[in-house]
Amino acid sequence: MYTSELSSGLGLRACVLRNLASAECLRSEWSDLWSRCQHATTFQRPEWLLAWMRSFGPSQPLLIEVRRSDQLVGIVPLLIYQNGSERVLALMGGGISDYLDVLVDPDFADETLAVIWKYIGEEPGWTMLDLTDLPATSLLLHQWPDDYSFGKTVHDVCSGLTLPSKVEELKMLLPFRQLRNLRNARNRLQRGGEFHIEIATRETLPLFLEALFRLHSVRWARAGLPGVLSDPAIQSFHKSVAPQLLERGVLRLYGLRLNRHFIACLYTLFERDTACCYLQGFDPQYADFSPGTQLLGAAIADATREGKQTVDFLRGREPYKQHWGASEVPTFRVQAGRTTSPF
Repeated sequence: MYTSELSSGLGLRACVLRNLASAECLRSEWSDLWSRCQHATTFQRPEWLLAWMRSFGPSQPLLIEVRRSDQLVGIVPLLIYQNGSERVLALMGGGISDYLDVLVDPDFADETLAVIWKYIGEEPGWTMLDLTDLPATSLLLHQWPDDYSFGKTVHDVCSGLTLPSKVEELKMLLPFRQLRNLRNARNRLQRGGEFHIEIATRETLPLFLEALFRLHSVRWARAGLPGVLSDPAIQSFHKSVAPQLLERGVLRLYGLRLNRHFIACLYTLFERDTACCYLQGFDPQYADFSPGTQLLGAAIADATREGKQTVDFLRGREPYKQHWGASEVPTFRVQAGRTTSPF
């Protein structure tokens, strides 16, 4: 459903969509805009965010579209939620997305952002702006209107590994201790029985997803915790988005089988010049074989062969990321309180 339209003197106009059906109508144009935004990640794809809306059903979605004539030049996927006395305006995709951001056509960036901020200012439904998980490349970090009191802070860190141009050079890049651990674990695995690493196809994807859900839950159950993949809404999200990303050539879901049984899975996103290691699960009974390390090693080698420049281990400071020699990069948070009337 469309609300009132806002126009600028530069030939740009903005309007807002407030339900999933209206957002779905933008899918093709949204995908085209994504392709023009060189820093956009999988988490800004329409496949990802429309599946997020479908699975989590935000009560107050607010998706701003900006057009220049008939061309879509901006998408801002927002929602409003209640937090105590505050009505918080935030980016959609939170909780399961490691980077949140807007999509703005680089040819019309300044003008489009000005219209976006004006529209946000005139939206009466919020009292607090809270934009999290912004990458350093986000335009939202660099152009703010004057009538808000903005604060920018570091929100979290993601860890990345810069890759060499050839697989043979990995042994000079990766820490010696990690390479030794990988080699020793592979030798133990060979003694454990018949094993092989597979990648999910369209036909085997449901089987791989079920293995991932099970292995991730088993691992966290050992720590007395449910694990994020035990949530039915999150399972529903991945069952919806994974086939679409596989069709796009983005999803690479690895599985390690020992004597025909899955003992580890790794969910990766091969996008543009980066391979993102998003989720993994393994059976703790086989921890001596370092199954997660085996799959990460395979993904790093594949990414190098395919000319990727970076492996992104995404959000969090888990020790295993440092074992691969990854460097931390911050993500940011922008907050603002409404200081003027929205009318």
